[in-house]
Amino acid sequence: MDVERLEALINWLKRWQYLGIAVIVVASFVLHMGLIMRPAEPLFDEVHYVNDARYFLETGDTNREEHVPLGKLLVAGGIQLFGDNPIGWRLIAILMGTASVLLFYLICRRLKLPEAVCYLATFFFAFENLTFVHGHIAMLDGYSQFFLLLSFWLYLRGNYAVSAVAVALSALAKLTGALGIVAIGIHWLLYRCPDWKRFIPSMMLAPIAFLGLLPVFELAYWGELKNPIARSIEMLELAGSITFAEYEPGGIASRPWEWIFTVDILPYWWTPRFLGMISPTLWVLIVPSVIYMTVRSLKGEDAPLFPFAWFIALYLLWVPTSLITDRASHIFYFYPTVGAIALVMGMIFGKLIEISRKRHKGKLRLFLKIIIPLYLVGHLVAFIIIAPPSMWWSVPVSIFVYFFSFFYLGLGSTPYPEPEEPVPLLPEQEPAQAGQAESA
Repeated sequence: MDVERLEALINWLKRWQYLGIAVIVVASFVLHMGLIMRPAEPLFDEVHYVNDARYFLETGDTNREEHVPLGKLLVAGGIQLFGDNPIGWRLIAILMGTASVLLFYLICRRLKLPEAVCYLATFFFAFENLTFVHGHIAMLDGYSQFFLLLSFWLYLRGNYAVSAVAVALSALAKLTGALGIVAIGIHWLLYRCPDWKRFIPSMMLAPIAFLGLLPVFELAYWGELKNPIARSIEMLELAGSITFAEYEPGGIASRPWEWIFTVDILPYWWTPRFLGMISPTLWVLIVPSVIYMTVRSLKGEDAPLFPFAWFIALYLLWVPTSLITDRASHIFYFYPTVGAIALVMGMIFGKLIEISRKRHKGKLRLFLKIIIPLYLVGHLVAFIIIAPPSMWWSVPVSIFVYFFSFFYLGLGSTPYPEPEEPVPLLPEQEPAQAGQAESA
């Protein structure tokens, strides 16, 4: 009887449409947990937030007045729940980083992409160095990223008001999370402004929620409700005061255009190795991906419009900001943009797989049959070499995920299926016919 139940469970899992994403999410979580205790002291900018959390728990005050409160409170909450140890510092970041992988997949599904493209994009996203590192350590970026992706998913579901609140939470974890409202606004305009009577009032909730929640979250620090507008101006001034003039040439600060045209590496820790570095298999396709999404968007295709807006808001705006203000920036500021590139890479590889199936003969088909799996393997190899997981964890888990994805999705033989029940990109709107560092 037990054997029969096991066989029934296995057969059910084979038919379960979310088995692929479950494997990727579980594998990512296992890799994080295998590393959580190393190093046994705060690494890189963790030292600022862990020390500030300790100070807050001891005195009820903060030493980091330049930062919004939510991310700092999450670090303090982890220490309060799990102790002043690596688990207390990092577990909440890991849980939110792992949940971000799932949210990214759900965003792909909301864009009505074929199932295989969703898995390919999530594969590129989950096993990318910046994504893994900042979804692991106690820095503000990972917390902000979680709420940013949550806001994108809610927006694509048509839950505009809740999406606006999620953007506010992203900005309350790190001020740059406010750029999420820019990405949403650009996409809404490119998507020909659907449902504007509900959209515009809903998006006004973002600044209202930010200004309303800011003094509430900061009440724990100050013991009084401070003027949120004055505090916002103060934080912006403090953040903008750190310029490139304070850094030596060739130091840890870098200009935004350097992130995509040169290999930028910022060491966080050596044993185990944590690097601020974009995975080379994603970095090398940034420019081609931008060209692809731009051309497809101009041709009127809806799916590329969202990563196009995402890229403009979360990366491209850094270029004029850097030129005008001389504000110091760092390679990990590209972390919120990784999802946009991974999404487009999934589209590109999905298109290449489709081409390889339509051509029954010829050298191009043979080339694609070889290069596609080799590139996926190369992405994992780059992750294994660059990312911090120990080899005895990363090699077997990563290889398993690769082969599972390849054979489960049938990338090498059968056409990838369309979603069984396509979800409109935005409700009540059919697609148109013709979308150092952090302390600095």
